[in-house]
Amino acid sequence: MLSSIIMVIYRIIALLILTIPTGLNMYNNGGIVSSIIYVPLITLVLSAIAIFFDGKLENFLNRSLILTKFAKPITNLYLKNTNDIGISKSVI
Repeated sequence: MLSSIIMVIYRIIALLILTIPTGLNMYNNGGIVSSIIYVPLITLVLSAIAIFFDGKLENFLNRSLILTKFAKPITNLYLKNTNDIGISKSVI
């Protein structure tokens, strides 16, 4: 629950950061060169950085969930070992 809230907040902040170059270009009445070349390139670089950190944050938040899934089950330690046909190894 907490990890999903953190991811949503991060993605909203990333979206706001990605819109900054476009907003600044519209506010400053940028020229044709900045509108066609600089703003898309800056947005592309910022989105690549945001995607990288999104993956890292998601892996960090889900690490504890993954580790608990692969924990060694305690109840199976005390079961008898049987082969494929169901005969106990003590009989064979």
